[in-house]
Amino acid sequence: MAKAHLYIRVSTDEQAERGFSQRDQAERLTAYCQRLQIEIGKVIFEDHSAKTFERPEWKNLLSSIKRSKGQECDFILFTKWDRFSRNTSDAYQMISTLRTYGIEVMAIDQPLDLTIPESKMMLAVFLSMPEVENDRRASNVFFGMRRGKKEGRWMGMALPGYKNLVTEGGRKYIAPIEPEASHMKWAFERISEGIYGTEVIWKMARRRGLKCSKSSFWSAITNPGYCGKVVVPAYKDEEMQIVEGKHEALISEELFYEVQEVMRGRKKKITLRQNFDEKLPLRGFLMCPKCDWMLTGSASKGRSAYYHYYHCKPECKVRYPHQLVNEEFENELRLLVPRTGVMEIYQEIILDIVAVEEHAKEAHIKRCLALITDQEKKVKKAKSLLLAEIIDISEYQEIKNECEANAATYRTSQTQHTRTTEERKEIEKTIKKALENLRDIIRLYEDSDVDHKRTIIATLFSNKWLFDGKKHRTGRMSEGAEFIYMRNKELQNKKTGDKVLKNSISGMVPSAGIEPARFPIGV
Repeated sequence: MAKAHLYIRVSTDEQAERGFSQRDQAERLTAYCQRLQIEIGKVIFEDHSAKTFERPEWKNLLSSIKRSKGQECDFILFTKWDRFSRNTSDAYQMISTLRTYGIEVMAIDQPLDLTIPESKMMLAVFLSMPEVENDRRASNVFFGMRRGKKEGRWMGMALPGYKNLVTEGGRKYIAPIEPEASHMKWAFERISEGIYGTEVIWKMARRRGLKCSKSSFWSAITNPGYCGKVVVPAYKDEEMQIVEGKHEALISEELFYEVQEVMRGRKKKITLRQNFDEKLPLRGFLMCPKCDWMLTGSASKGRSAYYHYYHCKPECKVRYPHQLVNEEFENELRLLVPRTGVMEIYQEIILDIVAVEEHAKEAHIKRCLALITDQEKKVKKAKSLLLAEIIDISEYQEIKNECEANAATYRTSQTQHTRTTEERKEIEKTIKKALENLRDIIRLYEDSDVDHKRTIIATLFSNKWLFDGKKHRTGRMSEGAEFIYMRNKELQNKKTGDKVLKNSISGMVPSAGIEPARFPIGV
């Protein structure tokens, strides 16, 4: 008696289709074997696509046949040829493989006697029809998705930070989902700063709660979907397009292209500053009065707390409590008094500098517009070369993509250099605020964190100085600070601040010749 294995396959998209249920296939195959008195061997149920033979249950069946060298059955039965395969070339190869083990395949609803040569023509029809049907479905899906992208609809799996949703009318779309959306926005902002590497920021975002693999993260941050765009890939004669999407943008277009600049390495990365102890702002500015070595600072653990000291090398044994050193330095700052009239001069100088910078920005914007026009001309020229068949479509597409990327970069740069009236007013307000801070330098110093305190110190004093345990013997002030400030001790025996100003800066003003006298550059 002949023996047959029954192969019953259904794919996910066929579950609801009439006539393709596994139970219906099993009933008809069983009745067929009973009618022809064929012994039933294995009954294999498969829930997988027939585009290839990389199916779990089929691979197990084929392995079993190879181990038994074809002795376990004579036939493999299925209802129709599309249950066996939807790929013509793969189907012929598998039929040939099974025949080497003496096993024939047969579709009970589309019977063929393959020993008859003419039957091979019908086999080709039965095998090619499912493949053509698959290709037609794939084509319909492809063009449907392409049309959706052109309309600005997001097609496919949502990006990290978004969620796939469906409207009441059945139309699919994506929308931001929290907290992932905030995590991705935070990641874009951190990358644009150029401080940390992209992988480091991914790890930091993961610690914040972002659920995204490293490869998905790298792919996501280069996707313009985050700034509300949808990419329509090039296809045949159609060029690649970036259209305005209908979904909500997480970040601005400027931020997105700024991140791409960082990714391409065109934006200079910021060097992280060293962290300093808040209680030791003068570390690195003081010299040892005993050996002229630079004093450092550290904390020593006591019985119940840590105590901070400025100290020299262990063998020198110079050591001062941080409270004493810091308080005496603040007393030195209290001696600084702005010179009469200097702040007004500084304000005029800074406003002149801002005006010069504004002209430079306007010139930069004009250059950006010229460069954008140049990129557009290159695309037009490349298109004419394509029409003249001097270059092919791939070369044209490469030129076009590069020009569009460059133009987007120039537009971002143009936007970044454009100042609104409100921004100009804010700059003037900031300048006035900064000059007020210079008038009350001790308050500015006391209200600052350790990094800003060190910046103030480095700006005021050009050299390191000695601390002898009681007083700071500060060295020469920087040129700008010397011009702005005088110490209270200089006021001794002086009747007015105007006389002090005249005597203190008279040597800094060049004598008038043919041209009017000017203050030194940098003042």
